[in-house]
Amino acid sequence: MNTQNILKTPLILVADDDEVILDLIDTFLKENGYESILVTNGHEAVDAYKKHNPDLALLDADMPDMDGFQACELIRTIPGSRQTPIVMVTVLSDDDSVNLAFAVGAEDYITKPIHWAVLRQRIRILLDRKEAQERIQHQATHDELTDLPNRTLFMDRLRSAISMCERRNTQMGLMFVDLDRFKMVNDELGHAAGDQLLKDVSARMLACIRQTDTVARMGGDEFTVVLSEISVNGDPVKIAEKILQSLQKPFDLEGEVVRISASIGITIIPQDGNDIETLLRNADHAMYLAKKRGRNCYCLFETVANSDKKSD
Repeated sequence: MNTQNILKTPLILVADDDEVILDLIDTFLKENGYESILVTNGHEAVDAYKKHNPDLALLDADMPDMDGFQACELIRTIPGSRQTPIVMVTVLSDDDSVNLAFAVGAEDYITKPIHWAVLRQRIRILLDRKEAQERIQHQATHDELTDLPNRTLFMDRLRSAISMCERRNTQMGLMFVDLDRFKMVNDELGHAAGDQLLKDVSARMLACIRQTDTVARMGGDEFTVVLSEISVNGDPVKIAEKILQSLQKPFDLEGEVVRISASIGITIIPQDGNDIETLLRNADHAMYLAKKRGRNCYCLFETVANSDKKSD
């Protein structure tokens, strides 16, 4: 899936049982260019966080049924929530309340009556810090040239997909995609043209997969595709054929028309293996057989295994 960041208005979750304060905060946020989700208790705050995944949360500490401390603690159990700043907004200013807020996962603490200029600066600082952390994380897990997931993120996605298959007793597919004669493009047209070709190939491959699938760049002209869940073995074959057809269309590289193809190896989980090392080896093996067969084609590992048995 395409993971490029899209500029959007920050979304802020606000929980407060005082409707007057809630309305004041809502007006303040809109005036400062933010969108808001308004709730009146801790239970609603936790549910709203799960549903909307806000960029920041402002929680009143003293609310009925479930207070802000409990809501903060529950939100912090949600996967990925550690990246979201939580600010406790409260009339409580004693040491125990402050210590408890940070102990349950709050990143800041603002007392009432609210000093609006202070709140404005705290929100800006926390959102800027969150954006910087996300940018660093994105750079660590994505290919600099194509912005596709890199090897590190690919391995995480593959590991998660294998675990999901085991839990749900389903199948998934893994593809190795290697561009045919890519080196000729680099040698004849230069590395700038080669880089542009890799970007264009990435875009075409992304258009061939489903929302839940992952295309990753392993390095050079090698790509992998994780098909998160398939119903029959024919599903990855259809996607492989779609990729091959898409790549056969000519590429325009600054006025130079280039035609390329790809060799694809396909392995199915769990029938071809259920651990990362085995699956990668089998997909790679199938891809090399596709090259031996003349390139511009795909090969299932099942075919490789059967061919090996016949040659024994």
